[in-house]
Amino acid sequence: MPSPTVEELLANVGGLSPERAQEAADHIDECRRLLATGADMDTVQQHLKNQDVGIIQAILITTRLLGEHPNRLRAARVIVECSPARSPVSP
Repeated sequence: MPSPTVEELLANVGGLSPERAQEAADHIDECRRLLATGADMDTVQQHLKNQDVGIIQAILITTRLLGEHPNRLRAARVIVECSPARSPVSP
């Protein structure tokens, strides 16, 4: 039986397969545990990058971590795209 997170993703994110929803839900749960330990969002973004989570999926995951933030999609994009984990390294 799918978790509430998987059910929410399947109900609210068009085109998401059950397998991808489960994968995203697993990452969301991992990231929530990290945040509960006092980790900051940069640490969460580094964790996602280390898990080979792409930018689009990281934005989806981050929107769920932000909860009821009024501009959560925009905020998630800024968090992911501006994260040191995603910034290109200067030569």
